[in-house]
Amino acid sequence: MVSFSKLVTAALVAASAAASSSKRGAAYNDASLVRTLAKSKSGSMSWSYNWDMKKNGNMPSGVEFVPMLWGTDSVDDWDSAVKSALKDGSKHILGFNEPDNASQANMGASKAATLYKKYITPYGDRAKLVSPAITSSTQSGEGLSWFKTFMSDCKSCNISAMAVHWYGGSFAQLESYMKEAIETASKYDIDEVWLTEFALDTDTSGITNESTAKTFLEKSIEWMDSHPKVGRYAYFYTANNFLLTSGSVNALGKVYVSTSSSSSSSSSETSSTKSSTKTSTKTSTKTSTKTSTKTSTKTSSKTKTTETSKSTSTKSAHTTNTAEKTKTVKTTKYVTSTKTATHTKTASITPQAAWSSVPTKSAYGW
Repeated sequence: MVSFSKLVTAALVAASAAASSSKRGAAYNDASLVRTLAKSKSGSMSWSYNWDMKKNGNMPSGVEFVPMLWGTDSVDDWDSAVKSALKDGSKHILGFNEPDNASQANMGASKAATLYKKYITPYGDRAKLVSPAITSSTQSGEGLSWFKTFMSDCKSCNISAMAVHWYGGSFAQLESYMKEAIETASKYDIDEVWLTEFALDTDTSGITNESTAKTFLEKSIEWMDSHPKVGRYAYFYTANNFLLTSGSVNALGKVYVSTSSSSSSSSSETSSTKSSTKTSTKTSTKTSTKTSTKTSTKTSSKTKTTETSKSTSTKSAHTTNTAEKTKTVKTTKYVTSTKTATHTKTASITPQAAWSSVPTKSAYGW
């Protein structure tokens, strides 16, 4: 029997595909730069996120903001923020940011599953839920290894998409990693993978070689747009010294918004139609009504529990909006350097200013 939540998810997938055929998104800190990038070519992007639960600025028409529960420091403000985002039109919710990375959300897989079920799963009847975004690390307990443990503890989390990050040396390495991620996701009946951060590891503090970056981006976009299991992607990132220069779209930004994504339209719509048709065929109206009643009651109970827990908790001294986050960079299997770099990101200043003193290039950029 197909659950009511699966029916809702299928409907959300179809609605999302109808709204825009582009898989492309904007990972940003400054909302005005998203507007600048999107304005350079209408319809080039369909979504955005900023590692936060609030969009902190207006998005262009047709660009969905996707809220993220960054980590444990964010839970106190989560319920009110995500409800506001959903009211404003968000149809997806992102899980934690690199919980497998000690310098980011940093939590064990079992703990992450518990928190996901408490804070994110209750919204599964109103949005499509995306997993925590993992790194491409191959170390034990990180990357795909972490994800497998997480999913074993989160079987009832109603996750519809898997989120991953990748930094490395070539498009061939990106393709190899994405194929492995897609294969892993399929083992848990997850039909699509979101690549919510990706870039060459030489470009995590700014573009170092425009020609190399353009070639990499063109190949990446072409492959991801044509692959039916790639749901969405966002290059790292929509900021000056990356896709823009001095507030204007640069040559790399033009590649990002202009490279054809026509193939993504047919693959996304076909996938959505198949999912919707398959679910509708299996489930009768009577079953849907009965399941709906049961699920609504259950969801209401879960939400109430979450809010009660929230009201009695002690507010953390840090939130993702105001906290100063220090990220110690780890090397990945594609990075030959054994050095690590530390940089500090403060939400009130621009990324390039925060990174001006970084001595080395990193595998994981912020």
